[in-house]
Amino acid sequence: MAAGTGSALYTVGQVARRAGLTVRTLHHYDAIGLVRPSARSPAGYRLYDAADIRRLHLVVSLKRTGIGLDAIAGILAGDDLDPREVIRQQIAELDRSIAQAGAAREGLRLLLWTLEDDPGSADSLLGATGLLAEYQKYLPALDVRRLLARWRQAQPHWGPIAAAVRACQSGGTDVLSPDVQRLAQRWMNVAMRVFGGELPVVLRWANMHQRSPATAVHAGLDPALLRYLGQAIEARLDALRRHLGDDGLARLDGSASSEWEQLAADGEALLASGARPDDRRVGALRRRYQDLLARTVRHDASLAARLRAAYECEPILSLGHFIGPELRAFLDPP
Repeated sequence: MAAGTGSALYTVGQVARRAGLTVRTLHHYDAIGLVRPSARSPAGYRLYDAADIRRLHLVVSLKRTGIGLDAIAGILAGDDLDPREVIRQQIAELDRSIAQAGAAREGLRLLLWTLEDDPGSADSLLGATGLLAEYQKYLPALDVRRLLARWRQAQPHWGPIAAAVRACQSGGTDVLSPDVQRLAQRWMNVAMRVFGGELPVVLRWANMHQRSPATAVHAGLDPALLRYLGQAIEARLDALRRHLGDDGLARLDGSASSEWEQLAADGEALLASGARPDDRRVGALRRRYQDLLARTVRHDASLAARLRAAYECEPILSLGHFIGPELRAFLDPP
């Protein structure tokens, strides 16, 4: 503390120690006009009074929240700056930083998970890094590690379908044949179940495998088989697009495939039993059918009508679908 003054004055070293800062930081704050000492000693050394230290404490507190020095200077200078807006901007910036850090962390977790298959060498790391780049290119906003895990867990469901498709491919069976089309629909049913019924996600997943065969191999799939199967599936999607358009197709909710499967089994059993249209069991089944249809089209009556028209006009869509033409007529009479 300087002697001979009416108030306590502190040297830059004393202030630095008490504030937990470096002398260099205090010199920088002085140079940019953020916190300037109010006095000088006879020898020319900087001296800080109580007001200077209060200002310094405010600067330090604001800086710890992440606010930049320029914004702090504007606030303290009384510029036409709304402190609330400065804080909102800082929150938005922190949200972006958190999102970027989360994406980087998830990328590292995916890289580590990928290397568990083959951790032995630098070549393994290079290969895993390449896979990570491909996943982030095609599925940037998705939890790829979770999707891959779910796909691999579903192997008992899609594995037999892949084997049957491979037999058709080896035998030269046309992708538009009823056998291949039934398998294509079964494959789509599994994919929709794995990916939560979101067709856009399924299509992005399929597009990635077609354009980046390494990702297909990593998922346990044969790229050549996927190309063959993709042609069969695209024929079905084209039939739907003719009636729904791309927007309507993307809006379909395929998350209830297991319920459709159970509905079909119950309906076929009723048909086989010779149940009459006025049977209460038939009425209950029709209500389930209407509810599932409404959920599939997200309660859009216009989309429901177009979907019905697609199944009436496009015979390819009935091949392999849960609800065959006879059962559809039974549940959805004109």
